[in-house]
Amino acid sequence: MNSAMEIIEMLNSDDYLLQKEAIENAPKFKEPEIVDRLIDLFIKTNNKMIEEHITEALKQIGGSYTVEKLLRLLDHEEARVRVFAFEVLSKIGNDNIHAIIKEAENPDKNVRKFVVDILGALKNKEAVDTLLKRLSDDDVNVVQGAIEALGNIGDVEALKKVIEFLPSAHLWVQWTIIESIKKVNNRELISEVLNLPWEIEDIIFDSIFDMVKENGTLENVEDAVNLYLKLSTQLRIKVLDTIYSIYIKSDKQKLEKVLSNTSFFDEIKTILIYGSDTQKFEIFNYMGSIEDKDFVRFIKSRVFDETVILSAIKLYYASNTLEKRELVRVFKYFNKSKLVEYMREIFKGDDNILKLSGLKIMRYNGIKEAADVLPEMIKEDELLPEVLKTVIELNLKELFDRIYEEYFNVKSDDLRLLMLECMVELRPDDARVVALIKDELANEYLSDVHILKLLQLVRKISDKEPFRLQLEYLADHPNIEISIEAQDLLGG
Repeated sequence: MNSAMEIIEMLNSDDYLLQKEAIENAPKFKEPEIVDRLIDLFIKTNNKMIEEHITEALKQIGGSYTVEKLLRLLDHEEARVRVFAFEVLSKIGNDNIHAIIKEAENPDKNVRKFVVDILGALKNKEAVDTLLKRLSDDDVNVVQGAIEALGNIGDVEALKKVIEFLPSAHLWVQWTIIESIKKVNNRELISEVLNLPWEIEDIIFDSIFDMVKENGTLENVEDAVNLYLKLSTQLRIKVLDTIYSIYIKSDKQKLEKVLSNTSFFDEIKTILIYGSDTQKFEIFNYMGSIEDKDFVRFIKSRVFDETVILSAIKLYYASNTLEKRELVRVFKYFNKSKLVEYMREIFKGDDNILKLSGLKIMRYNGIKEAADVLPEMIKEDELLPEVLKTVIELNLKELFDRIYEEYFNVKSDDLRLLMLECMVELRPDDARVVALIKDELANEYLSDVHILKLLQLVRKISDKEPFRLQLEYLADHPNIEISIEAQDLLGG
């Protein structure tokens, strides 16, 4: 195709293939007439394929003229045409950014919304001042779009001005401001937000408390106080969770130093001593969910004195079964003497879920002193895997004989294998362990997975000679993994 006129003639054709060929070649020519004809064809056609080809062609053509033409379509009566103009402008708008900026003053709020969204997609810093002006727009959707655009552009100084609107803004706008700041990920901006003159009732709950003031009665006072206690407790937990999240991914010692002079943990401690049972439960429950040992140690040193421990114990005994299962996790903050005492009591009880939590705490805190209660728990299939895990992690060799005795009473192949693994960890070269593994390997009904696990146990035993005949037999096993493992244990 040698001329724009030829392109235009083909675009005027009713032949789809000719139109498609012309559209594909249109980007070679930048004439306004071609842009006009492509836009006209888009508006008139009902062919989705043609629409897609025109959209891509105009993105390639671009140019100031194309931008001005498409801006006039942002208030078109058909939604598909408006979306088409928006999509192309979001790609080529920088070719005539000032024309787009000018449209931010359009009297049509829907056009203004399109324009701020386009400016956000273009990420052009020339649009910052215009977007800041839109923060006072009469339409909340335009305000939201302007804030999102400023977040996309990432201008820190502009976002500082946005933050000034945060305490008094509409809830939707508040959320948008926070999301835009998150995109920029700037420490200074986060600090600006945290240091605003926050009054939580004025932000979200002002209307609720106004209602109580105007229409409330004596019977509403307790509910109002409880709402405050709920909000203040949730806020403290959010702050604690924020500190924890930063702690596990930062320099822990530096953060501990920063936190050493704050009164925040004293406030937490006061609630855990003097607060309502509901407040205590919520905070204890959150603390129990924390897994990082360093942070547990830090919280323990700042919060868990004897008075707080006593408060936790009192709450535990006053709670129902489900609450006990949550609260028991906080026992890991107790000192060792208290832990031993309460681990023994839990292990002697009837609640297996509590016992499982107790075993985890026992491992977490290295409490070997309660090991004398474990033999009875070895007899319970439901608890056995966690008991064995505890025995291995705490290296409780004194329980070897009890595990060996119970081995012959267990019916499940999987549980017996776990017991064998435990015995191998405790005393790998004990003659009884060797004999048990030999007996297991002689079982012709074992699954391939089970055989492989037994061979892995053999690897941990110093003297492989007792297994030679079985290993030679398994070296020819049809399962290639078993064969390779057996040959390797034989020394190649």
